[in-house]
Amino acid sequence: MKTLAVFGDSWPYGAELNKGEKPFGDILHAMLGTEDYYNMSHEGTAIDSLVIQLDKFIKTKKYNDCVCVFFITNPTRQLYYKNNEFKVIRPTGSKNDYLKKLYFAELQSDEMDHHKANMTILALQRMCQKHNLTDVYLEGWTKIKFSYSGIDHTKFVDSNAIEMLGGNVNDQTAELQKFQNNQYIYPNKYHPNKKGHEIIAERLYNFIK
Repeated sequence: MKTLAVFGDSWPYGAELNKGEKPFGDILHAMLGTEDYYNMSHEGTAIDSLVIQLDKFIKTKKYNDCVCVFFITNPTRQLYYKNNEFKVIRPTGSKNDYLKKLYFAELQSDEMDHHKANMTILALQRMCQKHNLTDVYLEGWTKIKFSYSGIDHTKFVDSNAIEMLGGNVNDQTAELQKFQNNQYIYPNKYHPNKKGHEIIAERLYNFIK
């Protein structure tokens, strides 16, 4: 393979890493020895943001013999569009956010989250097939039941990232517990430290190779 592209939220983006430390995509790029590397991830994105990121990659980047790694975030996050840009409603953050309170009180459900996650994977796998991209999927800290017909489960890493790191999830928000006393997260609030990113990169390398 000659190209590596990584997609997702703040974990592959490298949030809370110190200056000079690299997120798992950068580490994986070095381990695989790929010629070109693109990190298309962005902080605070939703699961269906992956489709937007992949579409942008296909339309704007040059690639050859490419493997794409998709980091799957919490499906309770909801995309919406305002002021000419996509934004995300998240279960964490301000408790006084009117839109957040309305969405989680009246619209969000496990069933719709399940549907959104499955539709996202179906779209990604079709896009990758169409454009001859090798696709790999890693869940962050959720255990989504990908049950829709047509999903290729062989493309999923067998454990999610938080299981690799031995971390904990807040059951109320379905997000990572903050400030965990974990060697692969501490002293960060919600994200892996340098050692954590190295663990994730190694597991992805072994899965891809």
